[in-house]
Amino acid sequence: MWDDENEEDFHEEESKGNSYFQKLRETEKEMLKIDLTRGSIMPMGIEEWTELFGVPTEEDMFDITQAYFKQYHRNSQPSIYQLVEAFGIEWINFLLSYNEEQEEYELCAILKSHLDVYKRKRKPSGDIKI
Repeated sequence: MWDDENEEDFHEEESKGNSYFQKLRETEKEMLKIDLTRGSIMPMGIEEWTELFGVPTEEDMFDITQAYFKQYHRNSQPSIYQLVEAFGIEWINFLLSYNEEQEEYELCAILKSHLDVYKRKRKPSGDIKI
């Protein structure tokens, strides 16, 4: 069976801040960002991200912005609506805010135009705030 001393050591290491779970979550976060770069959808909202990984860091926001634009350049104009759907309005607005703070105004202009395209093409059945 299990050795109780090992369990105590595990919890002692966890309480020191060297948590196995923290390392695992950091790895999962990096894998998610890699998946986004490869064309995957954003599987969670900002609130869920914060629950799992903490508040998005500047590095996270930079990486997510780069993943978004890589997908945009790969798929181009006809799929802007689908791209915004894949990341979600909440994330696009969050990226817009982040890039304004970074003074990346060209990226902001593109993000804003994508929100406009999305707003024009979306079905009027939902109450989505843009």
